[in-house]
Amino acid sequence: MKSIFRILAVSASVFTAPLAFGGETTPPPTTAPTPALPVMGEHTTWKLQKSDTDYVVELSGLCLSKDGDFLWGVGDNGTLYKIHFDGSYETHWSYDADMEGIAIDPATGDLYMAIEPKRVYRLSAPYTGKTTLFDVEEAAGMGNSGIEGIAWCKGDLYLGAQTGATLWKYTVSGEKLKGGRSLRDIAPTISEIADLCYDPVSDRLWAIDSNSNRDRPPYLPYSLYLFNGDATKLLATYPVGDFANWNPETVCVDRARGCIWIADDCGEDHPSLLHKVEFTGL
Repeated sequence: MKSIFRILAVSASVFTAPLAFGGETTPPPTTAPTPALPVMGEHTTWKLQKSDTDYVVELSGLCLSKDGDFLWGVGDNGTLYKIHFDGSYETHWSYDADMEGIAIDPATGDLYMAIEPKRVYRLSAPYTGKTTLFDVEEAAGMGNSGIEGIAWCKGDLYLGAQTGATLWKYTVSGEKLKGGRSLRDIAPTISEIADLCYDPVSDRLWAIDSNSNRDRPPYLPYSLYLFNGDATKLLATYPVGDFANWNPETVCVDRARGCIWIADDCGEDHPSLLHKVEFTGL
């Protein structure tokens, strides 16, 4: 069954050309056409489980591998997974940390992890050890609602928190470039940032809100948000709660497969769920 989607867009304004001397009209300034917005389609879901005791626990972040041939995933329990597009997986590395988000430098393959509440790690191949890069000090007091999302963006890092849907931008050396500011300033219906993914081809930033937001107007339940690359304008909103309604904490754009990968963190006692959501016009 087709998923329901809603798109919020800004209508183009009408330009009226003034008359020039001699009764001729002055041509309007040249502006680039507004790119079409992606359209959400069908979805496929896998339960990430091998047995009653072997399953992916609390999957909270996803990114494509350097070659785009599998997904890296992280869980709250401190595990780095290799997840394949058919729902199979392997445990790659474990470390005692609350891993909430993961991003990749596409040039080097270095992985960057968001560690709640405030820390950022870097892992280089073979991805069996970490380097602590910096702390987001403004998130230090956010506890279990701290840094959840991370995205690689033109050599820098976007970081997002659950508390206040707060967004920062940092260099990999720890210099703060932007933030923290709330995405609610431009998207009043977002309650939190559960994950982030920057798409360099379209120069757009995706965010996901994992909350049910029952009885919490004006916030929407279980929704994807699409912003421009500078996160200064909301482009579209896509509800995903008809299939991702446990705790959808990941978003990963996959242009090669024409989809976005979303995963549900189903808690310690249940296998995580992986959703492949088809999109046209990514």
